[in-house]
This record gives sequence, C-alpha cells and structure tokens, in this order.
Amino acid sequence: MNKLSLCWTAVAVAALGSLQAAPASAEDLVRIATASTSVAHGPLPLAMADPSIFGGNGIRIEVTDLKGQSPNCIAALLSEAVELCQVGTPTGTDAIAEGAKFKAVAVITGPINEIFISKKVADASGVSADAPVEDRIKALKGLNLVTAAPGTAHYLTLEATLKKGGLTMNDVQYRTLGDVTAMIESIRNGAIDGALWTIGSLAPLLMDGTGVRWISMARGDIDEFKTLPYVTVYARADWVDANPDLVGRIHKSYADAIHQLKTDPERTSKLFKDMFFPNLDQALWDDGFNMARQAYLEGAKTTAAAWQQSLDMQIAGTGKNYDAAAFDKVVIPAARAD
Repeated sequence: MNKLSLCWTAVAVAALGSLQAAPASAEDLVRIATASTSVAHGPLPLAMADPSIFGGNGIRIEVTDLKGQSPNCIAALLSEAVELCQVGTPTGTDAIAEGAKFKAVAVITGPINEIFISKKVADASGVSADAPVEDRIKALKGLNLVTAAPGTAHYLTLEATLKKGGLTMNDVQYRTLGDVTAMIESIRNGAIDGALWTIGSLAPLLMDGTGVRWISMARGDIDEFKTLPYVTVYARADWVDANPDLVGRIHKSYADAIHQLKTDPERTSKLFKDMFFPNLDQALWDDGFNMARQAYLEGAKTTAAAWQQSLDMQIAGTGKNYDAAAFDKVVIPAARAD
C-alpha cells in the first residue's frame, strides 16, 4: 500500500458513520460513499428515495453521506469500505495523480455552484447583479470569501472565475469553510463578504434580503464553464475490471436517474425534497432544484474536451502531472460522450 493509501485509509472507518439502505433483496449490493446528498449530487439521492432506479438494474445500494468531507470519500474507496465514491471530479483526479488506481464509472453533473455576496457589499461595490460578468468578478477584489479546500471543484472554480476577471486568489481574502449554516450566518453578520458553494444552499440569503446571487455557474454566467464535469462516480480500477456487467448496470442506473430528473420534475422533486429536505421552504427548494436539473449530464457522460478542461484547471492550480487521469485512461467507455 502506498503513502496515499495509508494516509487516507486511516480515516476511512470514521468516515462511514451513517448508512441509508434500500430494502434487502437478492440484488447485487453496491456500497456508495457520497460527499453530499445535495442537489449537486441529485441522481444518487433520488435513487435513495426511489430504490427502483437501481433495483430495476438488479442492484441494491447502501449509501454513506459524508456531509461535505470529500477526502473521506477517497479514503473509503481506497480502504475497500465501499465500491463507489461519488465526489467532485477534481478530488478523484487529484487522488489518481497521487497514485490511486481509479476509474470514472459515471459523470453526473456539470457546473452547479454560485457565488453569493452580502447585500451591503454588493451595494457598496457600485456594480449591479446583472452587470457584465467580468465587472462582477472584478468587484470581488479584496473581499473576504470562503469556499471548499484547495484542490476541490469549488476552489478550482473560484480560482478560474477570478482569473477571468484578471484576478488571482491573492486578490481576495480566502479561507476554507464547508459549513453552509456558518456561511449564511457569517454573511448576514458581516463576518465574511461572500461564499462560493452549491446552488440553492445559500438561497436563504435571498429570502431575507441579506445576500445577492452574484455569479451563477449553474445558470451559465460563465460560458467557459458550461460543460465542466463537476461530480463523478469513481471505483477502484481492479474492481471495475473484475465486474464489467455490474459496472455497466451501475452506469445505466445513474443515467436512468438523470433521465427521470430531467423528464419528470414534479415527481422527482417531491421524492427528493420529502426524503432529504422536508422542512425547507418550497420556494427555496424549487430555486435550487430547477437550476440543478439543467446541470445534470445526459446519459451520465462527459466529453474528452470537457474532462481535459477540468484537468487543465487543476494543472493551473496545483502544478501536478495529471497524465494518469487522462480521459481515455480513466473514464469507462459507457461514460464517454462524443
């Protein structure tokens, strides 16, 4: 076992705290760790609410929600505590660059994050929320902003967004924060100026007027990001090679879930919300869910160009060599789009 495996395996057992399972049957059992059950990861939470999605392909799932702890997802996969890890695409490709032997069995979501800033900061900037996106980016200079840890999809998106406006991470006061409630309260109370996070998460700031949706990747504010593969489902390469039929059925299950989310929004929205966010204001839920539906990738597939674009963002951010994570080496044929 290499140094990467030893490091991440140490936290794997702790990562697997709470399981949600589909009803028992004679179906193949697949254990899945997910970084989140938010709308960004929507196909899996929908499948948890509707076991027939995987069940229709002869699969029973057990899911561990890691509540934003992406490294623990990799740890669980390396330790063989789970068969699948659903996580931000860069988290997986970064692990591959460090020596992990993973394959991408489904690529499920495009850009699904957004930047909120406080209403006071927005007013003081003199820039409107519907100004050209370059102007809105430049208005972020000097602000105290939070997002996920360096190397994650959120961090890389913030870094690339600033670059589009001629800025770098050194032009903002960045720190890591992954607690949505803390983000909201910190923005409301002036402790931070803004945050980049998953769509819908910061929408309570809209409801009380304390925050402004400043830049939304999900609604396509930045053209260059529209096709980025944002969330990917990874498995160990040796497990993929040993289970080709099961892997094919797993991919189909994710594709089926995406198809239902896109074509039957009323039913799938209710299933999703009732299971995971029953007390959330319906208007807030609808806001996030409807934007997320646009970001789910048809057929759970991505293109070689989009995958390389994501790797190029990582290269710019970390300087690592990502040759081992190349599209044709990592993405299984079923998850490849033309």
